[in-house]
Amino acid sequence: MRSHVRNVADAAGFGLILAIGGCATYGGIVRPTPELGVLSPEAEKLTDDKIESYLQASARPAFPTVLAIAKLKQLPRYYRTDNNWRLTVDQIHGEEADVWKRLVETHADGNKGPVQQTLFINSLAVTGEPTLENLRGAAAKLHAPLLLAYIQEDNWADGYNSAAMAYWTIVGMFVVPGNTVGHHSVCEGLIVDTRTGAIVATVAGEAKREENVLPGAVSIAQRRTREHSRSEAVTRFQDDFNRILDDLAKSPTTAGAASGGAP
Repeated sequence: MRSHVRNVADAAGFGLILAIGGCATYGGIVRPTPELGVLSPEAEKLTDDKIESYLQASARPAFPTVLAIAKLKQLPRYYRTDNNWRLTVDQIHGEEADVWKRLVETHADGNKGPVQQTLFINSLAVTGEPTLENLRGAAAKLHAPLLLAYIQEDNWADGYNSAAMAYWTIVGMFVVPGNTVGHHSVCEGLIVDTRTGAIVATVAGEAKREENVLPGAVSIAQRRTREHSRSEAVTRFQDDFNRILDDLAKSPTTAGAASGGAP
């Protein structure tokens, strides 16, 4: 009987060693950095005349306006085409889409907001790779004088923390949250004047979630931290956009002016 118990303990201890030996120490998450520069490859070839034209262009949006929104995602290298595409148009859905649609709702004071119509740019509306120029073309076809283009990037990590030392005891393996799981999501975007291509403002939002969990709950925590951080990053991004848009609409040079109108 004692021999049997000892064999079970030895087997459990050996499995525990394998589990911990195959897991790295958690060292935190590297903040992801969306590559907004990919949107405008022509920016590398700007001439002095082109730079001057941007400086002279009137990039003050007129309100109320029609807003075209494009969410993009960066493709892993092994998914890129022969044209070396780095971006593709992502689908906006769920609560994220609902919040954008609510931009057109009447405020509590009875006044209309700065956006009279919200339109989503999908992959069918963009010819070729979704560069800033192509997205402006799609926004123009939708009769949207204002364009919002944004990218969401993520990084994640997991590993054991200092409490994992307790895993060397059988009881500790089942009661001590010695693993840490983390996810960091960043949204960054540009508000662009469709006519001139001038950048009106930049928008940002990010969130990071970390959890200490038992070894058997790592995969569950990975999904949970991913969902929470991505959702929270989008919410903060949308809050920042709303703040910027309200500031622009309150400017005496833009408030009350007429936009290009809906199609």
